[in-house]
Amino acid sequence: MEAGKKVSMLVYATSEERERIKAAAAKMNLSVSKFMLECVMEQVASIEELMQRTGEHD
Repeated sequence: MEAGKKVSMLVYATSEERERIKAAAAKMNLSVSKFMLECVMEQVASIEELMQRTGEHD
């Protein structure tokens, strides 16, 4: 992604959700950005695995 074109997913979260995300990231000693990336990549891996098992392609 080009510099200056980052979009924070936190703008879509409620204040309560932001606090929960920040607390969870802190418990794992991760920045909020790194925490969210890790969570997203877990979901991507799960979807890819499901697609492989069911024989689906992109």
